[in-house]
Amino acid sequence: IIQLVKEFYRNINTYISMKKKKTAPIKILAGVKQGDPMSPILFNLALDPLLCKLEAKGHGFKHEGFKLTAMAFADDLVLLSDSWEGMCGNIKILERFCTLTGLQTKGEK
Repeated sequence: IIQLVKEFYRNINTYISMKKKKTAPIKILAGVKQGDPMSPILFNLALDPLLCKLEAKGHGFKHEGFKLTAMAFADDLVLLSDSWEGMCGNIKILERFCTLTGLQTKGEK
């Protein structure tokens, strides 16, 4: 299955349509395909180790007996904590994960 997914993402390009013209091919080098039904599954698989680490070592807040440290859906991730210090710890876990995996984030979102 891994080889099939790799092949699916090998040598992919996109174009920008402008009126009746298309740009030259633009090579896609990172990320998952926009609108592809497989993209959320691939992103969830990639994020699972981070979510497990946050659950084990992160600083969340308790809600109805559960500790919540993060919520993820499709390509969005929200870190949660009941304190500033806890959030800083969660961000450090995220930063280490990004360093190890090459994942890039947009914190301003």
